[in-house]
Amino acid sequence: MFAVRAGALEAKGVFAVVSRESALVANNILLAVSAFVVFIGTIWPLIAELFLDRSVSVGAPFFNAAFTPFVVGLALILPPGAMLAWKRGAMARGLRSLIPALVLSLALAALAFAMQTGRTALGPIGVGLGAWVLFGAVTDLWARSGREGFATRLGRLTRLPRSDWGKAVAHGGLGITIFAVSAMLSWKIEDIRVVQIGETFPLGAYEVRLDDVREVAGPNYLSTMGFLTVLRNGAVVAQVTPEKRVYPVAGMPTTEAAIDYGFLRDLYIVLGDRQQSGGWAVRSYVEPFANWLWAGCLVMAFGGVLSLSDRRYRVAAGARKVPAGVPAE
Repeated sequence: MFAVRAGALEAKGVFAVVSRESALVANNILLAVSAFVVFIGTIWPLIAELFLDRSVSVGAPFFNAAFTPFVVGLALILPPGAMLAWKRGAMARGLRSLIPALVLSLALAALAFAMQTGRTALGPIGVGLGAWVLFGAVTDLWARSGREGFATRLGRLTRLPRSDWGKAVAHGGLGITIFAVSAMLSWKIEDIRVVQIGETFPLGAYEVRLDDVREVAGPNYLSTMGFLTVLRNGAVVAQVTPEKRVYPVAGMPTTEAAIDYGFLRDLYIVLGDRQQSGGWAVRSYVEPFANWLWAGCLVMAFGGVLSLSDRRYRVAAGARKVPAGVPAE
């Protein structure tokens, strides 16, 4: 779309290297390269199998190594880029305004590191980057409210254009997403074991008890259903029922994970096959802040919609050239 409209979108002014335009260009380049990395990692196994007759597996290590640097760079430049002026900006002035956001980000990163010392540094780094983007967006909004008293600035915040609010909301959503991804990668708990009926095993801060396994007939399938109880400090948190289903007509087996959703974590339990010892294979996962990942994406989308609802964009999009008047004879 940009290529088709390149002639109409040609810049007419002169822009300095340090300006919001330059920050937007860097932002778009990083986003485009990130999307290209995901596209290559997704489509390359298909190309290799179709044209090279090779079976190639592209997994998490490739995406972590190739995708992470661009996201880190994007997170670092977003807050100062949003603070720059159009055409010619002053980097020092924007960075001074972001000092409180930087202090809060480093404090949260240090707190996260202290809570998980001895484990990967990805969690603290993600907390710091996410907080940096989020607090940077808040700082940008506050800077646009002027320099008068607190009440006056609050009133001016409510009168800011929707595009400003949309930008801040979208950046905040990206900060939430960065934090959630880092938390899921670094603080995830996984447990795989053989469990006897009636046995209880630990799972992070929880205890899981396998109460029973039964054969259950569904509408068009046969199910081996496990009944498990999740406890914390002796209190029941949830009762979950993972399944192994077989569809006789299609002859296709499926595994249905049991999921207990929570604000700070999601708990997944998968029932495996029966073992020779009489126990059952059980896979258990605790995914911290899993819902925050989706919430961050929704917040980013809402920020885009909020920006597009700005009246200035609607008027510009619907404006038509007025034909020149015909002089009277």
